[in-house]
Amino acid sequence: LLTGGFINVDVKFCLVTDIRLNDADQAILEELEDGRATAAYLSCQIDWEREYITQRLRRLDEHNIVKNLENCGLYELS
Repeated sequence: LLTGGFINVDVKFCLVTDIRLNDADQAILEELEDGRATAAYLSCQIDWEREYITQRLRRLDEHNIVKNLENCGLYELS
């Protein structure tokens, strides 16, 4: 999933098929491999501010890499 900092997104209607993951994205995805999490929880687990994690989660959600469950800020891998 995280090899080389790239991830393939195979989703209908998605214009971008490959996105470059930064260090925060990789840390977020590694934490989400263990299960669902909020930005607040992730900020306690990794060395990034909650606001930045929220921004990255939204971007990952746009690319259907993670899913915001019921739009309540609880994320899981797609």
